[in-house]
Amino acid sequence: MKWSLVFILVLLFVHPFSVGAHTTLKQSNPKEGAVLTENLERIRLTFDAPIEKTSTLELKTAQGEIVTLEKPLIIGNELSAVLKQELETGTYRIGWKLISEDGHPVEGTIQFEMTPETAVTAEPKVVEEAATTVDTEQASIVPTESAESFTPGVVPTVLPWLVAGLVLAIIVTTLLLRRRKRS
Repeated sequence: MKWSLVFILVLLFVHPFSVGAHTTLKQSNPKEGAVLTENLERIRLTFDAPIEKTSTLELKTAQGEIVTLEKPLIIGNELSAVLKQELETGTYRIGWKLISEDGHPVEGTIQFEMTPETAVTAEPKVVEEAATTVDTEQASIVPTESAESFTPGVVPTVLPWLVAGLVLAIIVTTLLLRRRKRS
């Protein structure tokens, strides 16, 4: 009986942490640091797990001005959005926010440059790469937790602890009732 109680307690403390893997970005179009010479029509981000419908995507210029995008499309583990306009020469930053499978909010950024062919001088032509693999050492797209947004993520995080507490309360009550019957 003591061993089963110890086993259940260990299980209760290990289980919530085993589910704590954050969703990570696997591929992006455009990729981090890309120099595009042709117009970008769609931003496409692919993650290692399915993402919630509350995920967001935005595009900003280096000056912080928001570039208008169509409503983001979320299918499985892909987040994408169509641009409503052609991009001018300059540096742009894609910002994304989502909720991981474990309920934690995750966000990241991808920076790229737009240099139309007419603005290219001695540089070779770089074509937009579709769904290229993201380098895992790129610091600008490493997910970071954001506590001020995505409050719906709290429920999946707290739920395993509530269930564990309930199971523990049932076990303790059962043990106390057995002791009373023996006395």
